[in-house]
Amino acid sequence: MPRKYGYSAVEHLKRLDFLGDRTSLAHCVWLDDADIEILAATRSTVVHNPLSNLRLGSGIAPILKYRRAGVNVAFGCDGAASNDSQDLLEAIKIGSILHNVTDLDYREWITPREAVEMAAIGGAKGLGMADEFGSLTVGKQADLVLYDLTNLSLLPRTDPIGLLIWGRPTQVVHSAWVAGRQIIADGQITTIDLHSLQQELFRLSNWHTTRSSPQAIAAESHYRSVMGLKP
Repeated sequence: MPRKYGYSAVEHLKRLDFLGDRTSLAHCVWLDDADIEILAATRSTVVHNPLSNLRLGSGIAPILKYRRAGVNVAFGCDGAASNDSQDLLEAIKIGSILHNVTDLDYREWITPREAVEMAAIGGAKGLGMADEFGSLTVGKQADLVLYDLTNLSLLPRTDPIGLLIWGRPTQVVHSAWVAGRQIIADGQITTIDLHSLQQELFRLSNWHTTRSSPQAIAAESHYRSVMGLKP
C-alpha cells in the first residue's frame, strides 16, 4: 500500500472516510503507531484472528498495544480454509494467552473476564450494535449460553470464567438461546439433524490431500516470488 499511495492502508481508509464505529478490520498484524492512533480516534474495531495468523505464519498482532491505545478489539476464527476449525473458545484462549510472551508485565495480560468482554461486547461494538446485544442487559436481544459446570472439563471447581477460557472445555454447553429461540437443549442441537449432517459430510469428502490443482500451483509460485523465497 505505501508503494502505491505513499501511506498505509489505514491512512488510505481514513482519507476515504471509511473508518468509524461500524468498521471492523480483520487481523491488523503489521500496523504502526500512527495507524493505531487512527483506529482509536475513529473508534474502529480490530478483529483478532490469532489461529489464522499462526496457521499462515502471518505474525502476531500487537493486541496489548491496541488495547492500551483504546482500540476496540474483538475475536474471530477467520475462515476454515486458514484455521481448520471454527471454535470461538479456542480462538479466545489462544488470542488471550498468546500475548503473554510479548509483554513481561503480567498486569497487562488479558484476563479471562476481559477476553469474554472482548468477544461479546467488543464484537457488538464492531458491528455498531452494542445497544442491541453483547451483554446481559434488560432490553437487549436474549442471546444466552448455559454451561454445565459439573462437566469434567470444568472441574475441579476454581474460577468458572478462567476454566471456560483457559481450560478449553469440550462438550460443556447445556443450553443456548439466540434472539430468544432455544437452539441447544440438554447438550443437543435442536435446529438440525446433526447425525444426518455428519453422514452427508463424510459421504461427500475423502482423505485425498495432494495439492495438484493449477490454481494452487500458481498461487504458491506467486507467493514465493512476492516473499523472495526460493522457487
